[in-house]
Amino acid sequence: MSFYPLESIARLKEGYLRRFKVAGRDLLLVQSEGVTRLIENRCPHDGSPLGKGRLLKGCIRCPKHGISFALDTGRPLGGEAVSEVGFLNLFELLEQDGQLGINVEDV
Repeated sequence: MSFYPLESIARLKEGYLRRFKVAGRDLLLVQSEGVTRLIENRCPHDGSPLGKGRLLKGCIRCPKHGISFALDTGRPLGGEAVSEVGFLNLFELLEQDGQLGINVEDV
C-alpha cells in the first residue's frame, strides 16, 4: 500500500472542501454534517467540476445543474427527475499518523 496524505484530521471542519490531484485524478475532500468523504471532482450528470459546489446537510450540490448528491452513498437526490443520473465516484479514506489520505493504488 502506498499511503498518500491529503490533510491533517485536525484541520477538518464543517464545510471543508479542498481539491487534490492524485495520480492524475481530480479529487475533492469534503466534510458536511460530520461526513468526510473523498470524491471525484466531477458531476456524474455531465462531468462538470464540483469544486465550487455547495455543501449542505451531508450533501454536495453541483454548481452547474443544481443536482444534489448524498456524500455517504454518492446517490443523486431528487427522485424520478434524477433516476438516470449516476452516483458520485467515492474513494476510501485512510488514517495514518493524524492524517487522512488515500491508497494511491485505489485511484
